[in-house]
Amino acid sequence: MKEARFLIRLSNLAGFQPRDQESLLVKARSLAASRQGQVINLRVTPRALEFDLFCAPETPMDPFFEAWAAPLGLRLTCKRLDIPPPPVDAQSIVTEARQLFNDYRFWEVHEVLEGLWKERQGPEKQLIQGLILTAAALVHWQKNEVKVVWPMLQDAMRRLENQPANYFGWDVAALRKHFSEAIYRREITDLDV
Repeated sequence: MKEARFLIRLSNLAGFQPRDQESLLVKARSLAASRQGQVINLRVTPRALEFDLFCAPETPMDPFFEAWAAPLGLRLTCKRLDIPPPPVDAQSIVTEARQLFNDYRFWEVHEVLEGLWKERQGPEKQLIQGLILTAAALVHWQKNEVKVVWPMLQDAMRRLENQPANYFGWDVAALRKHFSEAIYRREITDLDV
């Protein structure tokens, strides 16, 4: 039987930083393994610890959350990823992606925008790819993989050049300005754009 894939988000009340990613991944993996689960791709945000959990579809989730609560954080969300999402219009997709972005849920931004990206053509496809690459760069930042961040952000900003200032309510001009300055300073700061 195929394993189910979940996106897990735990509260980051302990103030973990991306530099803690490796030790947190070891801890999350150890606690999940004793419950027949496998953890990969842990990311650290100011608000949450995020990671993928693979386990049998019928596995109860509460034991995982009970084990992770004290050493890592309390349950925020648990989203099953291996089932296809229902069709949604472009406005809803971009609105959801922007909200996820402003909540530092960059990996989910990529997942939400990917279907729309596959459907679009031309400059709009480039714009969506620029947003996806921005989010992907920030996933690497959350995983403390800093060497990858700057080239990815530069590529994203190139794709966002000469694009409309606004895309379904997302201020692309502000995002471009913010990350162009971040690239120049080599520093990621406030991300509400």
